[in-house]
Amino acid sequence: MVIRPDFSTIQKQLPEHLPPGYNLEATARTLGAFTRARGVKDVQTLFQLAMAYGGCGMSLRETCAWAAAAGIAEITDPSLIDRLCNAAPWLGDIMAAVIARQAGLPAKRWSGYRLRALDATTICEPGADRTTWRLHVGYDLAGGQVDHVELTDVHGGENLQRLKYQPGDIVLGDRIYARAHKLQRVKQDAADFIVRTGWNSMRLQHKDGRQFDLFAMLRDLTECEGEVKVQVDGSPGTKPLELRLIIWRKTPEQAEEEQKRLLQNGKKHGRTVDPRSLEAAKYVMLVTSLPAHIFSTSDILAIYRFRWQIELAFKRMKSLAGLDELAAKKPELAKAWIYARLIAFLIAEQNAGQVPESSPSGPGKARAERQSKAESIALAPHKNGSGLRSGIHSRAAAMEGHPQRSRENPAVYSRGAAQAKKTVGSAQTMLILAPMRDAPTVETGVACRKSRHTAQFWSSAMDILMTMIGGKPANEKQPGHTSKLTGLGQDVTTVPRRRPRSNSCPSM
Repeated sequence: MVIRPDFSTIQKQLPEHLPPGYNLEATARTLGAFTRARGVKDVQTLFQLAMAYGGCGMSLRETCAWAAAAGIAEITDPSLIDRLCNAAPWLGDIMAAVIARQAGLPAKRWSGYRLRALDATTICEPGADRTTWRLHVGYDLAGGQVDHVELTDVHGGENLQRLKYQPGDIVLGDRIYARAHKLQRVKQDAADFIVRTGWNSMRLQHKDGRQFDLFAMLRDLTECEGEVKVQVDGSPGTKPLELRLIIWRKTPEQAEEEQKRLLQNGKKHGRTVDPRSLEAAKYVMLVTSLPAHIFSTSDILAIYRFRWQIELAFKRMKSLAGLDELAAKKPELAKAWIYARLIAFLIAEQNAGQVPESSPSGPGKARAERQSKAESIALAPHKNGSGLRSGIHSRAAAMEGHPQRSRENPAVYSRGAAQAKKTVGSAQTMLILAPMRDAPTVETGVACRKSRHTAQFWSSAMDILMTMIGGKPANEKQPGHTSKLTGLGQDVTTVPRRRPRSNSCPSM
């Protein structure tokens, strides 16, 4: 790792991603992240150490050695841990400020509505066999950016009230968000929703209060898709919530795949699968509050497919940004690591520009025709640079076998039919984007190209990040997994964290 003793760039780069008037030093002192200058001389140095540890994937020992070689700080591992633990709330505030800067830009609309997706992903500490942290993420589908992040422990449940809504918002959610009283609160905020539901998620009723027989309706369904008006009881003392129940019949192959998954999961946990679950696995069921005279059944099904973009965002967080490589068990230190990594990810996403808004799978011929006709958008220029670490998702590995993009001719990517037409009436055409399924795959050409472009984005953003902290990640490591740091005219080799076991004695 080549250390560049130019620390002034942090003051030039970071404010571009923060709201105007945001004061790093004032917030650091207010939140208790920086109370004294012993070992760490100022707030900028503390931020550099945090980003080196969390954002760039250095270990605690590597971070201390890097700081000493660069002349940034003389600090030991225990002192660095204390500093980072105290800085966790401050780093969380910086992350929220980066999101607020993006959210402060004019919101893009889709036929007068703002499409948002809400979901959560899990993060596990080293050696854990279950969820340690849960990251709740809101995603602006029109802008292609994260607009809300909330980190909770395993007890933090998933519900629609994680987001704040405005009139004209349409939130898309998976089955876990199908809770009647939570849906009612969304409507109280003058927003709408499209949420997937299961056969036992809510007690559906007819408009006259009679119990709704879902399976009788499924048996009578003769078309591929159907719709019926239902209502559910919300909070006590409130009027029942009127909904539209949208049904889409899966193909036999998709239904068989989902039933097989349910049976395997039941066998794994020693449970007998309910026959009603196997029957419901043949369908996709959605509930929505959108009016039928504006949004047809096909429109609702087409719009819901865009929810898959948040799953791709999670994939970029973990596969490219390394969010699943949590290196700390201590709760406050883990928060500092996660927040630092998210700051780096959000900067990468904002520098990456727009990504396709269509679903990742679909008929190849139709997809090719859409790409040839759709509007193209310029992506971030390619930069030669390394990724987070040499052994994890390096840019060279991600781009191996693919043509090089030049600075003068940035990569272009199709927006898809929805962005090209930009009208609700095009939803009927969008039905060919992907077959509706419970677990869409991303092994298609569109998703692969998108992942490669995202790898480029992450590499370019990491170059900026390393410039901010005054260094550049190495592409190779020394034997024995040591990290060699070069700076200020000297070489520093850190002690490897783990030594390989060997039964033979070392040669003298």
